[in-house]
Amino acid sequence: MRIENWHSKEIFKAYEDLAMHNANNVMDEVLVSAKQKLAASVTEIPPIVREGRFGSANVSFIPKTGRSKGKLVEFHTDKRWTGRRTSSKDQLYDSLRRVNKSDNSSNVRVYCGNFLAYWAFMVEKSGYTDRGGKFHPPLHFLQSPFHAMKQSMLGKIAKGTGK
Repeated sequence: MRIENWHSKEIFKAYEDLAMHNANNVMDEVLVSAKQKLAASVTEIPPIVREGRFGSANVSFIPKTGRSKGKLVEFHTDKRWTGRRTSSKDQLYDSLRRVNKSDNSSNVRVYCGNFLAYWAFMVEKSGYTDRGGKFHPPLHFLQSPFHAMKQSMLGKIAKGTGK
């Protein structure tokens, strides 16, 4: 038996595009849930800690052990953001985003944090202690919406979510 005019690459590409579109829709739902949880959970806004600017450092030292023992070691660090705005809640909220890692890959991710909100991982994973010494436990605003939707993800990706 012979099949003529079989365009397998085009057919599979259409299915792949549909699945990727559905995966983006699912992760958009996770993103909306994460933003709702973050907005509802973060109630207190810490004061400005320091004015924002980019900073770097020149480091030089003489190690007492290792292969460079007794020799001067010097290097220059990369520039990094050293400030915070008044409303860190808005910074975290604004930094929540969905990212497709590349056109060739099927990775769809939701991120929180950027150079302005570099402490997002502390709020999500480890908790933090404020300047008053009060410990704030981790707030799983990304993890819990993802796990809540985890069971239905494959079905939504395969069949679509209606968007």
